[in-house]
Amino acid sequence: MATTTSGMAAFILATRVHPWCKDKYPVRAIADGKVVAFRMMKDYLTSEFQGESLRYSNCFCLVQHEYCEINAETKAKNEFTFYSLYMHLLPWDKYQNTEKLVLKKGWNARNSVPHANPDAEQQRIDAALPRFTLPKDTELEMDSSTPSQKGSVGGTEYDFIKVTIKSKLSNAQMKEAEKAGVLVSEGSSVWIANSPDAVTYIKSNVPTWLFDQIDADLLKNMAGCADPVLDDKSGRLMVGSDNVSLPAGTKLQYDAHQLEFHWIGDKARKMARCEYVTPSADGAAGSCGMVWVCVEDEFIKVNARTPSHLGELYVLPSPVAIAAGETIGYLGLVETPGSLIGGKKSKHQVHLEVFTQDPRLDDVLANKAGTKGGATYAKVPADLILHEKKSEEGKSKWVATKDKCQEALVESPKLEKDAAKQEWISVSSGKYVKKEQVELLSQHDWLKIGFKKVDGSGSDGYLDPDAPPTFFTDLVKSFDTDGNGELSSEEIQAALQNSSNADQLHKLIVKHPSEWYEKSSASSYQWLDKLMTKIGLPDFDLLVDHEKQRIDKLEWMQSAAKLNLGKNVWHFYPISIIELMNDLKNNFITFEMVFAANLNQGRTNCEKILPYLNEYAKIYNLTDMRAIAHFLSQVGHESNFIPVSENLKYSPKGMRRIFGCKGGPKNYDPLKDDAIEGRLRPKLWTEESNYAFNPEALGSYVYANSVGSGNGNEASGDGYKYRGRGLIQITFKDAYRSFTKEHNKRNPGDVKDFVLSPDDVLNFVMQQNQHFSSGLYIKRV
Repeated sequence: MATTTSGMAAFILATRVHPWCKDKYPVRAIADGKVVAFRMMKDYLTSEFQGESLRYSNCFCLVQHEYCEINAETKAKNEFTFYSLYMHLLPWDKYQNTEKLVLKKGWNARNSVPHANPDAEQQRIDAALPRFTLPKDTELEMDSSTPSQKGSVGGTEYDFIKVTIKSKLSNAQMKEAEKAGVLVSEGSSVWIANSPDAVTYIKSNVPTWLFDQIDADLLKNMAGCADPVLDDKSGRLMVGSDNVSLPAGTKLQYDAHQLEFHWIGDKARKMARCEYVTPSADGAAGSCGMVWVCVEDEFIKVNARTPSHLGELYVLPSPVAIAAGETIGYLGLVETPGSLIGGKKSKHQVHLEVFTQDPRLDDVLANKAGTKGGATYAKVPADLILHEKKSEEGKSKWVATKDKCQEALVESPKLEKDAAKQEWISVSSGKYVKKEQVELLSQHDWLKIGFKKVDGSGSDGYLDPDAPPTFFTDLVKSFDTDGNGELSSEEIQAALQNSSNADQLHKLIVKHPSEWYEKSSASSYQWLDKLMTKIGLPDFDLLVDHEKQRIDKLEWMQSAAKLNLGKNVWHFYPISIIELMNDLKNNFITFEMVFAANLNQGRTNCEKILPYLNEYAKIYNLTDMRAIAHFLSQVGHESNFIPVSENLKYSPKGMRRIFGCKGGPKNYDPLKDDAIEGRLRPKLWTEESNYAFNPEALGSYVYANSVGSGNGNEASGDGYKYRGRGLIQITFKDAYRSFTKEHNKRNPGDVKDFVLSPDDVLNFVMQQNQHFSSGLYIKRV
């Protein structure tokens, strides 16, 4: 298979879930491919409407991908070319030129730096200096003009750095800090101790495809390779033999538009033919030469320089190889008119589009090559008699019910045999049909598993309610639950929340004119003029003129004539095609996905955990790419992919901030006690010494008698006993009970009782090093 999906988790994280990640986490390539064209502007474009200046981005990157599946027996191929387009990327001048930091936990901000080697009296004075604990996830920016200073806190020496606060803090937090004598409003400067335990550095990942020549430093020791060798059996370019040892710090220079994929075993690596100069040693000049080097992000540090083709639409003379998960760019700002009379709406976004014009798509849809493997499906016709599994005298028996099934497509169907060797397929919870009554399919049978082409090439993009196309009228009828001929927003939401409807829509492959193909003067935009005439409002005419100006600036397809892209192309729902091409026989969670979800940190932990994530993702049926993306990003946030036990050792101030109010710190405002009367945990004030720095006592108190938790009272100790553990923190007795039941059901050869022995959740992961299913289970429920 020529495509992989390691960038999908990071892409969803960047564009679908958290818009606050706009300048922190890059948008990444959804599959291996080649960059064939891009447009990178120096700054945002602007347009004027009703006296308001509105910024927007027409920056984009176009990646070409090759899909290829081979029938192992006949060697026949299903193959076609498709493209992924990333539109409205961040322009060049908006890339970070200063280092940004994010706090991993609450961390003190100070007006000044404590002394580096204080005597006892100075320690006492330093301990009384104003300080305030900034909350976890506070964003900071390094003040590069102020050198760091040494300072000592609690007997530990730190490098203190001066930073600017970039996050908005609550009024309560600012007032509390003011009382402590520290100014912590957005934009104020403070000193913090620079500890890797508390501070994460975030740097812009500059997309290398923007450059012709790249200067880089090698981050670790590695071998430079000879020219690649063509493998006769696979047809792949295999990495050449080791040619020279290159130490960390070696200077590299290469042409970013001349990259290739070379294979090491079953993994493709992005390689460049580099000029190298090794570091000098003992006064002797370093060696130099030309050699192939793997230039993926983890191995090199690219030295910043200005791109060669700023401000132009550039079709690359030689496409640049890009790996799945590699940086495409960042979310761009798009400002639009707020209303006909003015104002504006602002959001950061990237528009992802996946399309093809390859006629070979029909053969792929029909699986003309007869390829097999990957995910399996059972296509179940309607009105089959459903059976239930019964146990009689220790033997399983399938008994007919009065119910009949509906038409369904069951992914990864479960097969069982009875005593007579009749095979049964589970089509829903506890319901079975005979195997011979259903059609078994593979992920390569695109048409049979529901993919459908819809030709809308005659559409001009304007849905005329007086004469709508048949496709849309049929769609309206299927969603129109009250039968009044009109769709309400509630009906649309309900229809899309129906998994069957959503699945059918996601499998449509629709042909229609691309909005990036023509300028506003083209006939395809005549509907705008019709609309102006119909509405007949001067302000609306101004709005249309404004949109036409933007249309002209966003066009690129026709101008990129070398690509030979047509006006009408087939469009895919991006996640569906990537899921479909993902070969579930192999490890479908990749290192790149885990590493990206952990903000490119903790390489060793990510590598160690990867095989177990894949093993138990299959056991727990975690195969949907959106669910995987959510799961990985949550694990990265909660545990950095290190199985941990919840740390309940808090100072008096810390325990009150976190646990002082039922419902969490967001519900706690010490200035408005009347608003939270009855929800405070008073013992954290009245019996401070019993709970501060006492994890067992604190956990037993704050987690006692929690509604729906199964925990007993404080004296039972359940709160501490069933504190958070694992990759995604299993917390509360009922959760441990549910996990025990689910684990034993899915792993009958490894029965556990996590209620009786809750620490086994950690032993299970850390000591035996066998399973990582705890986090996977909690995500699924």
